[in-house]
Amino acid sequence: METTFNEQDSIRVITEMIENSKSRIKDNSFFYLLWGWLVLIASVTNFILLKMEYFNIAWVPWPILMFGGGIVSGIAGYRMGKKAKAKTMFDTTMAYLWSGFVITLFIILFVAASGNISWQVSNVLIIALYGLGTFVSGGILKFKPLIIGGVLSWAIAVATLFTPEIYSLLMVALSIVVAYLVPGYLLKSKEKSLSHV
Repeated sequence: METTFNEQDSIRVITEMIENSKSRIKDNSFFYLLWGWLVLIASVTNFILLKMEYFNIAWVPWPILMFGGGIVSGIAGYRMGKKAKAKTMFDTTMAYLWSGFVITLFIILFVAASGNISWQVSNVLIIALYGLGTFVSGGILKFKPLIIGGVLSWAIAVATLFTPEIYSLLMVALSIVVAYLVPGYLLKSKEKSLSHV
């Protein structure tokens, strides 16, 4: 049995693809902004608590904010997945990239917490990981600010090697601004302009 695919079907498919692209851009800006702000607040708060010599609680912002962010991300991701009309190669690629990112991040944190590397070295690796995630995402999305943010994060990772350990937290904050927040707001702006198309 042969099905016919006419001009109206083609237009409908193209329209759905454009709508899916708009939705993905919006979805990506949400996650970059959410995690950008959470990591920025955690790293700056951690730095301030260390400077105030509250060494025994300086780490507390991290589990609180990251756990909360994980819950929000999980709920948002579930809702976005239910809204999606079809799972594409784009969706699969991004899911594997960011799942790999999270697994690698936990390995770095575990190694640092066990005392096998310093927190400064772990921050260098985490900043470099931010660079990798945003660089690849920028390539997939064809969005230069993410690519540039990734490259800048790699440069910040190298600079962090020559920074006193306590200031490595501020380098984490700086890399989050260039790799997540600036591109996240630009993605959000692009989403607004696409919604008028």
